[in-house]
Amino acid sequence: GHTYTQRLWCAWELFVLFAFASERTAADRAVFVPLQKEFDTLSELEHFDARNSHCFDPNEEGRLRLVITAVGVDTFNQRVKSWAGKLRGVRNGSPSTSK
Repeated sequence: GHTYTQRLWCAWELFVLFAFASERTAADRAVFVPLQKEFDTLSELEHFDARNSHCFDPNEEGRLRLVITAVGVDTFNQRVKSWAGKLRGVRNGSPSTSK
């Protein structure tokens, strides 16, 4: 739904998926099921900023932010944005750049 990109755990799950699987495998396994026809989740992810995302539990958010800060917020954001583009490419039939 429209809050997907505002939920820090969702972005974290994508980050972990792409960190531990090849880009092609991760892109093939990530499935986005549109709940609202007019909302484009991948487009929203291409403009993702972790600073605008939160967790329901502030303690969990604090722990996630510690790890994200260690990676670098800008690096984390750029990876999420990049992967959204790769996911869009797989959905549109373009080959992945990595195996």
